[in-house]
Amino acid sequence: MNDTSLTDLTTQAQNGTWDDTTLANKAVELAEHILRLSNQGMRWSEKKQARQMARMMNDPAGKAFTITMADRIFRPSAPEKAAEEFRYLLDGYGVPHYLSKPEQLAMSIAKKASEFFPGLVIPSVKGEIRNQSRTVILPSEDGKLNAHIKRRKKDGIRLNINQLGEAVLGETEAHHRLQQIVELLCNPLCNYISVKLSSVYSQISLLNREETIKQLQDRLRVLFRTAIEHGIPGSDGHKKPKFVNLDMEEYRDLHLTCEAFKRTLMEEEFMNLEAGIVLQAYLPDSWEEQKKLCDWTKERVQAGGARIKIRIVKGANLAMEQAEASIHGWPQAPYESKEMTDANYKRMLHYGCQKEHAQYVCLGIASHNIFDLSYAILLREQNGVRESVELEMLEGMANQQARILINIAGDLLLYAPVVRKQDFPNAISYLVRRLDENTGEENFLHDVFGMTPGSQEWENQKKRFLKACASYEKVKYGPNRKQNRALDAPLPFAPGDDFFNEPDTDWALPHHQDWLLHWLEEEKKTAPSEIPLVIDGQECTSHLWGVGRNPSDADNEFYKFAYADYDLVEKAVTVAQNVQASWASTPVEERQAILCRTAEEISNMRGLAIAAMTRDAGKAPFEGDVEVSEAIDFCRYYAEGLTQPGMTDGLTQKPLGTVCITAPWNFPFAIPTGSVAAALMAGNTVIFKPAPQSVYTAFLIAQAFWKAGVPKNVLQFVPAPPNEIGQKLVTHPDISCVMLTGSYATGRKFKTWRPDLHLLAETSGKNAIIITATADLDLAVKDLVKSAFGHSGQKCSAASLAIIEASVYDNPAFLRQLRDAAASLKVGPSTEPDSIVIPVIREPEGHLLRALTELEPGEEWLLKPERVRDNPNLWTPGIRIGVKPGSWFHRTECFGPVLGLIRAESLEEAILIQNDSNFGLTGGIHSLDEREIAEWKSKIQVGNAYINRPITGAIVRRQSFGGWKNSCMGPGAKTGGPNYLVALGTWEENELPQHLSTPGERIANLVEKLCRDLPDDAKRIRAAAGSQAKWWNEEFGIEHDPSKIQGEDNIFRYIPEKSLVVRMKEDATNCDIALLILAAKLTGVATELSMDQKRSWISGYGDHNVTVIEESEETLRSRIPAIAKNTRILRSPECPVALRKAAEDAGMTVLDMPVLANGRLELLNWFHEQAISETIHRYGNIVPRPGTL
Repeated sequence: MNDTSLTDLTTQAQNGTWDDTTLANKAVELAEHILRLSNQGMRWSEKKQARQMARMMNDPAGKAFTITMADRIFRPSAPEKAAEEFRYLLDGYGVPHYLSKPEQLAMSIAKKASEFFPGLVIPSVKGEIRNQSRTVILPSEDGKLNAHIKRRKKDGIRLNINQLGEAVLGETEAHHRLQQIVELLCNPLCNYISVKLSSVYSQISLLNREETIKQLQDRLRVLFRTAIEHGIPGSDGHKKPKFVNLDMEEYRDLHLTCEAFKRTLMEEEFMNLEAGIVLQAYLPDSWEEQKKLCDWTKERVQAGGARIKIRIVKGANLAMEQAEASIHGWPQAPYESKEMTDANYKRMLHYGCQKEHAQYVCLGIASHNIFDLSYAILLREQNGVRESVELEMLEGMANQQARILINIAGDLLLYAPVVRKQDFPNAISYLVRRLDENTGEENFLHDVFGMTPGSQEWENQKKRFLKACASYEKVKYGPNRKQNRALDAPLPFAPGDDFFNEPDTDWALPHHQDWLLHWLEEEKKTAPSEIPLVIDGQECTSHLWGVGRNPSDADNEFYKFAYADYDLVEKAVTVAQNVQASWASTPVEERQAILCRTAEEISNMRGLAIAAMTRDAGKAPFEGDVEVSEAIDFCRYYAEGLTQPGMTDGLTQKPLGTVCITAPWNFPFAIPTGSVAAALMAGNTVIFKPAPQSVYTAFLIAQAFWKAGVPKNVLQFVPAPPNEIGQKLVTHPDISCVMLTGSYATGRKFKTWRPDLHLLAETSGKNAIIITATADLDLAVKDLVKSAFGHSGQKCSAASLAIIEASVYDNPAFLRQLRDAAASLKVGPSTEPDSIVIPVIREPEGHLLRALTELEPGEEWLLKPERVRDNPNLWTPGIRIGVKPGSWFHRTECFGPVLGLIRAESLEEAILIQNDSNFGLTGGIHSLDEREIAEWKSKIQVGNAYINRPITGAIVRRQSFGGWKNSCMGPGAKTGGPNYLVALGTWEENELPQHLSTPGERIANLVEKLCRDLPDDAKRIRAAAGSQAKWWNEEFGIEHDPSKIQGEDNIFRYIPEKSLVVRMKEDATNCDIALLILAAKLTGVATELSMDQKRSWISGYGDHNVTVIEESEETLRSRIPAIAKNTRILRSPECPVALRKAAEDAGMTVLDMPVLANGRLELLNWFHEQAISETIHRYGNIVPRPGTL
């Protein structure tokens, strides 16, 4: 094609005689012409770059190295640390093959030199990264930026400037970014800018759209006024306002951005201002949004206003949207395939190029796909709307094509990210995402380097283009995310179905705010003024009454509730005992069905439950919604709790009897629901004793179970006062078990009252997040603030400590960002939907008051907490710096909105500080270095470990919850995990297990020796060994991740105890002892067998991790304090009360399960359970780790 034929082509297009197929084919002709010209006109440097990029596409290790190095090399401030990271990445990935031979040599020399001269090498490496990316991310300093703008203007190209910088986590940084953008608009050479609204307002709330839109409009007015004030002088002497374009990235921003954009431009001040907005074609919602914007603009223009511009892009946040959707259980917002995205892109292009729309709305067609750009050129000519349709590309990408396009199309706008030199490390996220996106296999830029007409790459892209052109009218449209709480029925789930987590409410959908506001008002009309007890199926009261108060309105009585007196406690226990056998005989299948129906009832009451929690327990709506989802999960998951594989192999389960559930106030819905569901599923009758602060919420839970079919004499609702009456209930001799979620002190108090009490307790935590020098500090700050101040720090999993590597701790920018993020959180009553820091449950006293008001020696306030307004319960967040290891704040759980920062010289020291606690509930680390993460995972002493994510928000099965040390009382099976129901019954061996595997050689030799020594027990020994082998291979010896979340590993694993003491009864069988020896050998746990008299046959087993000590029970009791220093578990079937008390007083856990041949249950006694949740993506993309390619 020559210039003449090109003119003919555009003339034919202008005649408007082509059908869609012809248009597409003609676009291919034009694209071929553009490609030939751009290849012919490539400069030497562009050819070199193209060849290198083409080689990168076939060098996955080189690509991964480039992405990972760019992501990590700027993190550590110390050159020595950065140099070590540089060498590690080169060792893991190898020197990239896509580099030229001289560049590979230079890389190898730099690696070696970095060992001796890190202060010289690392600045050079960083400088080279900046240099290589300078055409993609421009320097924003006026001198350099202005020179570049002038060069582009000389070529007839305009720039759309996008200011990059630090992650906007707080309002100080938001205002700083706003000021940077204002300065760009004040620059005489800068006449077009793009801004993402989340970069100028940090506290976007999907639950309070009106307030969010109001704040966004305030920022938009500043930009629009600046654009008008510093307009471009025209030939007529009038100033033409500069152009402000609103960018789009996350799906949640779509509706908010459109609404803020329209409302602001409809204000009289801005009616004549032209401005723009981006729509992403990969969202099936976008075409409808385009039509709405067109209709709105038409009305605006007809009312005397100006046109707008819509910039159509395909979308660059796909990977992150997919990860977010997977985590929340939502459909992904974007289309499921690139083919559908491409088709929708064509549809939006066709719609925008229709004359009746183009006269009101200009189009920006943003793409590097020359097929799409050719299509747009011809379509705008065919429809006669050339002046309303502008071509756009990315700055620094395929410059040779940009030069050809400006000659052919006559116009071109380049999207140009800019960053100041000191902020360049914060622009790495853009660079990483752009590099990974543009090198994706289906992306046009993946194939363009080295592409020629007729090549395989050309044919592949041509085929994709023509297929999209043929389907643009047929591709589906409308949102993928259609959840509607007001209309949707509960998700179907029946016993035996594959478990899935209940999706949380999708607050990005605007109708859900209306739904929430409806329930916040409706609940006020339906809330009871009095709540009775329910005993033996009857509502009743006593002369004792408690008062429910809303922490946000603590002076006023919310409702009254009846407390049980002594007689009613006795009656409730008697009723529970009388019906226990009947409930236990209810078939497992029927109990499963009841729990599934309970999940449906809870789903139906979601809105009411959320609203009730806002007033009853002071729970912010977002937090309450998550609790409802978790409650549904508990019911569904525990319905299968007795039918987990292997649990019934040779065993019979019997319920404990009557279980008293003492519920917490801080998780008033989810945890009580889970406890009730588990106890009922195990066949126990339940006395539900709610926390006095959340009786109303608990009553809703009980009603859900009753409606689902649980008899009211099987589940009784018995609030009891926190005095001798409550003590009588939890210590009653006919209470078989107490399930507690509360403080460790409360648990110890219960055991003091009744030493033989079977107590299952999730207790306190003093939880910390480590932040290393290799962390993504933007992400670390975001996750730390969420973990520390969500629900005002009143979560047992909340982070009240951050242990920070010295180079980060000493960085003023880190402390400033952390302070800004915390200080910007919305502090307010829980009834205001966007509140994050809400009132604590009661006026602070004791530890919490001290934490809020007093500093220890050497400490300072980074952010001083203040009481807000006239509510003694409402405090702003506080951050203490200078907290010393071993200090009061390091060791004390305070349960409120206070965070302490501890400085550590190294990761090793940080881990020691983190583990130096009597508690071991949750803990986290932020680091991008796999070696640091591996070291931390091998040493951390917590039940729930979190990596590069918040440490709160455990989800049933996905991150089953429960701690170590004093964070747990009882066997330690994690709530929401596969073994939780085991401790709610007793297990009796009625036959030998049948599901067996062949033991490995190490165990097989031991089995033969035991069978020779104990021939009468050989059959049971062999069965036990086979069962242990099976469950070692399938359960205990492997890691589990049943959830399979995209971008997140959720590992459930078993950690062997270091040591174990077993007290054998005098009449213990030799076979039981043999089974213990087998388990000790298999698990590697150092096991001490304590017995009154040694048995001669045991003497030959000292090399199998077993030590036999001949001693009396009294002697063992005297040794317990020393044993407890290194050993957590005392195993003692039918444990005597005195021995139990001695062990538990020393902090040990007593396990009294009989020795079982069933390995699935027997081996539980030899392990800790641990859940590890790790974010494994970077901005949604999963990059192969060093050493994996």
